[in-house]
Amino acid sequence: MKFVRIPAILLSLGALLGCSAAVAAEPVDVVQQLYAEPGLALGAEGAQQVLASDLARALHTAAARAGGASPVDFDYRYGFKDVEISGFALLPQVDNDRAKVVAVFKNFGKPESVDWSLCRAPDGAWRVTDASSNTGPEAWDLRQLLGLRLDQVSC
Repeated sequence: MKFVRIPAILLSLGALLGCSAAVAAEPVDVVQQLYAEPGLALGAEGAQQVLASDLARALHTAAARAGGASPVDFDYRYGFKDVEISGFALLPQVDNDRAKVVAVFKNFGKPESVDWSLCRAPDGAWRVTDASSNTGPEAWDLRQLLGLRLDQVSC
């Protein structure tokens, strides 16, 4: 059974700020959308606006093969199957056309984090290229789980 407790302000932040995939101006906005709109994380419609093209394609293909289910056996936004989230925050670091946003939170009271890597696409929009964590029961990297090379990103 999956338990999710996320403050209402977090879930509605995108709506309150009027953020949509087409107008996410900063890396932290893009990552915030993935938490606020879980379907985007699975490659749903609009995912190409927030995910690097190769990552969106791989997620969509893997989800289609899995009958629409997640291509990984946990919610990669948090790194776990079962979640009870508190103390959620996003910490951005931007360096020219690359960015990292670290999501820090507690899951069932235990400190955890997920690292999001982003690139600036030719159209100027920020897109997620990877998500990874080494704070859970075992380290994971989304690109590796999907069979994508870490050194060949198609932003």
